[in-house]
Amino acid sequence: MDYKELCYEIIDNHDNIVYATDMQTNEVIFANKKLLQVIGKTKAEVFGKPCYQALQDKEKPCEFCTNAILLENKCYDWEIFRDDMQRYFILHDNLLVLGDRKLRVEVGTDITDQILEKREIKNKLNMEKTLIKCIDTLSHENNVNKAINELLKIVGETYEGDRAYIFERCEADDTVSNTYEWCKNGVAPQLNSLQKVPFSYFDMWIEMFSNSKSRVICSLEELDHASEEYKILRAQNINSLVAAPLFNNSTLIGFIGVDNPTIAYLRYGLLEQVSSFIVNDLQKRLLIEKLHVLSYIDSLTGVCNRTSYIKYLDELKDNNYSTLGIIFIDINGLKKANDSKGHAYGDQMIVTVSDLLKQTFVENVFRIGGDEFVVICTGTTNEEFTCKEQALRAFLEKNTEISFSLGAVWTDEIISVEKLIAVADKAMYDDKRDYYQKYLHSD
Repeated sequence: MDYKELCYEIIDNHDNIVYATDMQTNEVIFANKKLLQVIGKTKAEVFGKPCYQALQDKEKPCEFCTNAILLENKCYDWEIFRDDMQRYFILHDNLLVLGDRKLRVEVGTDITDQILEKREIKNKLNMEKTLIKCIDTLSHENNVNKAINELLKIVGETYEGDRAYIFERCEADDTVSNTYEWCKNGVAPQLNSLQKVPFSYFDMWIEMFSNSKSRVICSLEELDHASEEYKILRAQNINSLVAAPLFNNSTLIGFIGVDNPTIAYLRYGLLEQVSSFIVNDLQKRLLIEKLHVLSYIDSLTGVCNRTSYIKYLDELKDNNYSTLGIIFIDINGLKKANDSKGHAYGDQMIVTVSDLLKQTFVENVFRIGGDEFVVICTGTTNEEFTCKEQALRAFLEKNTEISFSLGAVWTDEIISVEKLIAVADKAMYDDKRDYYQKYLHSD
């Protein structure tokens, strides 16, 4: 074997792809075995053919051809991604002059594995940075709702998804409700329409969640088209999905999910890693809500208490209202009922009156004392207010077990709420005086 044959043999069996073309005609004059293996062609299909046709399956010279920029004795390095192969290559081009003939000699190295490894490292670092950002957001934002919404934004944007959301489970009726949501621009919110959904809708996920596994759907087409899961997701234009369970101790309390995420990020487990921190904030929110209930809600009746009443009066001072109506109620004979029939009976009287007020007025019902209630109506017409007042008086006429004194006043004039309450309070005491005169003196 002479020197030329040896060189040819070495290049032909080189691990890199090697080929040469005539720069004037673009004809391939050499291609080693590795190149032929990579493109899946024979020598006969390549040699003597234009390089753009033989190697790129194009009808005209490639837009990225380097012939025009090559210089003698100077290497030109560049990268290319072959979409048909899904491979990355780094190419080293040289201009070789043989007599009056110019050749482009190209040596290519497949760097796909290195690119993917770098991308893997980069993705992992991005996920770690995102996790730290999520934890930092939950740790330093005192407003729980704001913190969770910001976290969903971070998660949704990291996954490049359409929606990121949290569903919370209500064990009392075994339903789940969408309580938090982030949506990408142009994506319609779903939060209001996904309330009190039977948990049985997620039966296909429950076993997976119970084993602390996430539900990952890379493509909706991988599901059985007759399944409920497919129908539900299809209706919401969800083509891919990732959802991770939320556990409080060993109890499944909900899940966090992302709709239509970028598939490349699905296997990094970001949702699983942030789930425990989310649960802490959800529990914190529940505690805050409980403290709010204890501070502002009457424990016996469920209506607003005196603290809430005072706070609401302060708020009304800064607001303009076109009309104002006040109902003042004092239960008659509560002390006598407590003494003769027991406090449980007296409590039931209070609850009955409270329920009546809630059914009649719905909101802004306050229990300001043991047997006293105030209702504040803003922006209601005189006819509406009078109709509700008459409904209360109709209750008194029909009910022989419970009696209360009632003062009612409505105005469309500019007057302070305190003054109008005082008017209603006086009217109530006038009504109570009539009650005592009518019933107590008759005994």
